[in-house]
Amino acid sequence: MSAPDVDVAILGGGCAGLSLAVRLASSNFLVKVIEPREDYVDDRTWSFWRTSVDPFEHCVRKKWASWAVSGRSGRTTRSSSQMRYESIPSGAFYTHACELVTASQTASLSLGISAQDVTRSGNGWKIETDAGVFTAAYVVDTRPPKRVPRYGQFFLGREIKTERPVFDPHVVQLMQFRRGYSDGIDFVYVLPYAADQALVEVTSFAPCHPGADTFTNWLDIEIDALDSGATQVLRKESGALPMEAGFSEPVQDGIIRMGLGGGAARASTGYAFARIQWQADIVARALITGELPLSTRLDSPMIEFMDRVFLDVLATAPERGPEFFEALFNKVPRDRLERFLSGSTRASDLLSVMMSLPSLPFLRSAAFPV
Repeated sequence: MSAPDVDVAILGGGCAGLSLAVRLASSNFLVKVIEPREDYVDDRTWSFWRTSVDPFEHCVRKKWASWAVSGRSGRTTRSSSQMRYESIPSGAFYTHACELVTASQTASLSLGISAQDVTRSGNGWKIETDAGVFTAAYVVDTRPPKRVPRYGQFFLGREIKTERPVFDPHVVQLMQFRRGYSDGIDFVYVLPYAADQALVEVTSFAPCHPGADTFTNWLDIEIDALDSGATQVLRKESGALPMEAGFSEPVQDGIIRMGLGGGAARASTGYAFARIQWQADIVARALITGELPLSTRLDSPMIEFMDRVFLDVLATAPERGPEFFEALFNKVPRDRLERFLSGSTRASDLLSVMMSLPSLPFLRSAAFPV
């Protein structure tokens, strides 16, 4: 058998695919990324609590030391002396990642190309695309999942600039709970870049999307309620994230699955960017050292169990969802909740989260899962 055209084929040049490509760009591997989009646009914002370094730290637009949740019991504001809530615009991420891949002598990015079929070819793989066929020793599939999760996070947002200063630029509004827009839990998320500029986003944790018209009308109501004077829309974003414990999409044996289809989104929150970086580190290290096959599973059985129970309760009693989130943000000690939401497996963090929630509904769900 002749040598493959490349060492690593990465299917999909989104956040996961480019994150892996950047890590392999300085290796000796020949890497080819194929992405159906013909160009990148600034259509996403990834936010997270930073717990480790990654290649995209200088893409961070802003950091916050405080964040708040608002519901029936009022507003709870939390802060940290160590952790920061950070925001990375997708435009800055794509630009930086593409620059690093393009500068590499061994990596390439091909836009406007989709993989049609992937089959075994000797000890490697044959990738059929709409631009031809090439072969690879390894295939990493980072394409968006086709499987529909049982529960998800759905959102629609606009970054706006207002005539009057109406935002507190020092505090992220993680959740301002609302009612009646979906069959799940509805809230408003505000990422304030300045007193007169912010991303305002309506969000539902629900079994299905509430619908474009519902989201648009709801977002109009929230922006009008700011009473901010003339408003300029700078950009828009929308999306859906899986919220299902153990969510992943099966692939052929030997293909490495990454990104949302590989379980990168935290089931109980939908947070994905920091976990994608973690996953990219794992896959890059395994490819470089030859420690294959590997598991890209990020969560321990205990974390998956806790997420499953939590999501079962949210799905069966959505009217109590705000109460549960308020309890977490009110009762869990400083930093422990944020570490847990970021993927911590520390016993102290897990115990603090469990102790903050009312026991009966969660014990019932643990014993009789939906």
